[in-house]
Amino acid sequence: MRYIDPRFLLPVAAATAWAQQPSPAAADAEAALRARVEQFYKLQVDKKFRQAEALVAEESKDDYYNRSKLDIKEFSIEDIQLLDDNSRARVTLKGKLVIKVPQLAAQLGDQTFDVPLTTSWKIENGQWVWYIDRELSVQTPFGRIDPSKAAARSPVDLPPVKIDVATLMNQVTLDSTSVILNATNPLQTITVSNNLPGAIQLELTDPRLEGVSIEVERSTLKAGEKSAIRFRLTGEAQSSGLVRIVASPLNKVFEIRVRSN
Repeated sequence: MRYIDPRFLLPVAAATAWAQQPSPAAADAEAALRARVEQFYKLQVDKKFRQAEALVAEESKDDYYNRSKLDIKEFSIEDIQLLDDNSRARVTLKGKLVIKVPQLAAQLGDQTFDVPLTTSWKIENGQWVWYIDRELSVQTPFGRIDPSKAAARSPVDLPPVKIDVATLMNQVTLDSTSVILNATNPLQTITVSNNLPGAIQLELTDPRLEGVSIEVERSTLKAGEKSAIRFRLTGEAQSSGLVRIVASPLNKVFEIRVRSN
């Protein structure tokens, strides 16, 4: 085995580390871009769309005004990709957007979702400005799309968010829909999970089963929370029936078959 003096490795390691560092010009460009992106989207959050015009490229001002504005509550910059000698850039953000679901507007109201946003930026008159990259707008993983349809998209290069009722309904789940109680298993628990971005209310209906007590651990579940429904054998009577749990504001009804013997 050939011996290599570690002193000879130090310059190589240092050179490799130096090569991986962004150039001063790229670092300055990214810092200036990050500040402009933060400013632009802070104005979007504050609904100061007219003030944000100063950060929009001249070629994209008409589209900026004509397109619907997203209701952004929060955002964070996830990635910055500098292009063309730091004269253009693609910025990926994560935005917390309020989205209306027409089918459930009366019961559910507006819902908030985390959505990835891809935006294009370029240098204009020495400043970073937001613009619509036509090539990016018509390219998809499935090929090119009709530019006229791309023109109807939102002012952050985000395709329309389509959420159907079934998808929302499936965000509230039970881990079981049947319970059998006996002397060996006098207590059983079913877990309700809320994967909606908003809170739900649980209401227990038809709870009267002879010899069985039913308890809902928590009736209000915030986003991502769970609650236990406990079924306990309290007597020797044999009974069988359906217990219904209603999750509002979805008004989704779960039926749980309960039997004691």
